[in-house]
Amino acid sequence: MPEVRTAERDHRMRRNGVTPGARVTDALHQRVPENPGFWGGAALGVASFLLYLVNLDQPSDNPDEFYHMLAARGLLETGEPRIAEGVYRRGVLFTHLVAGSFRLWGENLVAARMPSVLATVVIVLLLFLWVRREAGPTAAALVAGLYAVSPFAIEIAQFCRFYALQTLAFLGSTWLVVETLGRPARPAVQLLRLLAAAGLALLAVQLQPTTYLGLTALAAWAVPVLVLRLLRRADLSWPARLSRLLGGALLVAIGLGLALASGWLAELWVLYREPPLFNLPMKEQFWFYYVWYLLLYPTLWTTIGVLAILAIARAPRLGGVATVVFAVSFLIGSFGGSKGLRYLAYAQPFLFIVWGLAIAGLLPSLVPVVRRLTERLERALAELGDTARLASRALIGGALAILLLANPFWLRSASVLADLPLGPETPDTDWRRAAPVLVPMLAEATVVINTEELGPLFYFDRHDILFNPSKLAELPPDNRADFDRDPRTGRPVIGSLEALERVIRCTPSGLFLAPALHWRRPYLATPEAVALLDRLAEPVEMPADSHVFAYRWRHEPSEAVEICGALPLPAAARAR
Repeated sequence: MPEVRTAERDHRMRRNGVTPGARVTDALHQRVPENPGFWGGAALGVASFLLYLVNLDQPSDNPDEFYHMLAARGLLETGEPRIAEGVYRRGVLFTHLVAGSFRLWGENLVAARMPSVLATVVIVLLLFLWVRREAGPTAAALVAGLYAVSPFAIEIAQFCRFYALQTLAFLGSTWLVVETLGRPARPAVQLLRLLAAAGLALLAVQLQPTTYLGLTALAAWAVPVLVLRLLRRADLSWPARLSRLLGGALLVAIGLGLALASGWLAELWVLYREPPLFNLPMKEQFWFYYVWYLLLYPTLWTTIGVLAILAIARAPRLGGVATVVFAVSFLIGSFGGSKGLRYLAYAQPFLFIVWGLAIAGLLPSLVPVVRRLTERLERALAELGDTARLASRALIGGALAILLLANPFWLRSASVLADLPLGPETPDTDWRRAAPVLVPMLAEATVVINTEELGPLFYFDRHDILFNPSKLAELPPDNRADFDRDPRTGRPVIGSLEALERVIRCTPSGLFLAPALHWRRPYLATPEAVALLDRLAEPVEMPADSHVFAYRWRHEPSEAVEICGALPLPAAARAR
């Protein structure tokens, strides 16, 4: 009986001087409280979580956040990711996470961004665990720590969009692929790894198509590894090796042929090379990412080639995959049409793996050098007497501090957390600060035209027509005429000055609203549109810290049938 066996076991343990349960307690004590890796990872996770909470309710510089926030509200109210009369299905899993966060903490920016915060914290922990497994705790702390405080991590953590989740899924998928190829296991385990890697890769692709670039980069590492492994198999004859190699190449060629014949590759090429109108100036700027890395990390970026070699020497498998995945992603992304640091978010962790591994490899050599340099400097400052040692250490410490401060990533990270624009950056629009002025006017306006519709919809539940030539060009090809409806919101979109003038002349009252970021910008609130507003409407004095521009009009509408007939306004606007 179980009770008898348990009693006999306890008796034997007491006879041997062991308290029953002590082994379990000791094992737990050894694995958790005395494990520096456990506490190091836990401390890093908590610290990064607290860092990402700083000023988490700051206004957003990118209105795309509101897609998920509005769709999450629609999920809670209707069971569908609805925005006004439209449906927003992109990144629907992330929208469900935002809806769950709203259910717990209410509809606010902090709750909306919490899924991204948590996903980024998990990225930091995953980096720590992976690098510690491959290269030890020092490298793990450097990689995860450098990534955690980088502006790249902070921006996706404080952004209610799917980039953090995409990065986490791609990082996890890559780790599983590396484990499958680098650590042989039972067939069942290998199959589970591959299935999990495929599932995470599909999730990342579903969230953001830029994942295809990352998968191409991963293939650029994995395929040569598989080929070399096949060619080195001594248990196979050379004809057998070559036949398998040719068979694999044939399968790849067939897959590419089918993708080309189906038009899928053509669609991907258009997506890769043809940016939206607002991003068109960046299309040929192949130096975009290079300049950003040079600006934020000049010391590390200019020595990236040497550091990559050091990283591979420190941890060949991890250093190799990180170097290839980042390098290929960086090169392909640089020649793509759309540019933006968030578009390369999935590849950023691999850059920090390279840097962290290289620095960890250099530290054992650098410490003695710094020690000898300090001693020499102390002898050179011997005239200072007893303060020579302190002075030499202060000078060495100051030199190292200058080296760190000369890499202004910390300044960018601080500005993101503090919501302070740097240089020519436009301050973020805060619709909440515009509310005291706008709410009474919105109640009286027959029609509201926005160049950015999502913020007004979220805060004021008011948006009738979108004036945005860039978004009009993003609509399906057969749905790009003025007053065609955006399927994401179900509301009309216009892009021409003629349509804008028609709406203003044909409605008795209205408001035109634009964030400061859109004002006098090509493809948004263009200078020509502003000139038209100056002629037909009057500016509204807005709170300076709202960074919102507003115009209003009130007049007798035109009676010209050819201008105003059947003006396609939303039902809510027609009812006013």
